[in-house]
Amino acid sequence: SGAKWPAFNPMSHPQVEDFLVVSPVMGNAGHKLQHYLERIEEGDDQAIDKLWDALDKDGSGTLEGQEAELLYAALVKELQEGWDDLPPERQSYFAKTMMKYFVRAKMDPRHEGRVTKNHFKEHLLGILNEEL
Repeated sequence: SGAKWPAFNPMSHPQVEDFLVVSPVMGNAGHKLQHYLERIEEGDDQAIDKLWDALDKDGSGTLEGQEAELLYAALVKELQEGWDDLPPERQSYFAKTMMKYFVRAKMDPRHEGRVTKNHFKEHLLGILNEEL
C-alpha cells in the first residue's frame, strides 16, 4: 500500500497560532493577519505589501519552507473561519474549484504526474466516499 499522508491541518504549523493571534513579526509589531486581510478586502493595496513583508521574514522576495507553510496555513484558517459567512454561491464556487485539487492531491500526493493502478485502487473509493 502507498504512503499515508496526514490530513492538512492549518494549525499544524507551530507559528500559525502566534502569527494569527499575536503577530508582532519583523517590524510589523501590533499588526495581525486578520487586520491585513480586512484592509485588503476593503481595497487597501498597501496592506498586501505589509502582509507580504510580515510573511517574508528573511526578505528574500520568495516564501519558502516555513514561510510558505505559514502562508498556506494562515489562509486556510482564514477561509475556514469565514466559511459560514460566505454566501451559498461563493461556497459552491470554492467547493467546485477545490475538487480538482482535492482529487489530484489524493491520487498523486507527491505531484509526480502519475497514478499507479495500486494507488488508484487504494484511493478511488476514499475520494468518492470521503468521510469527515
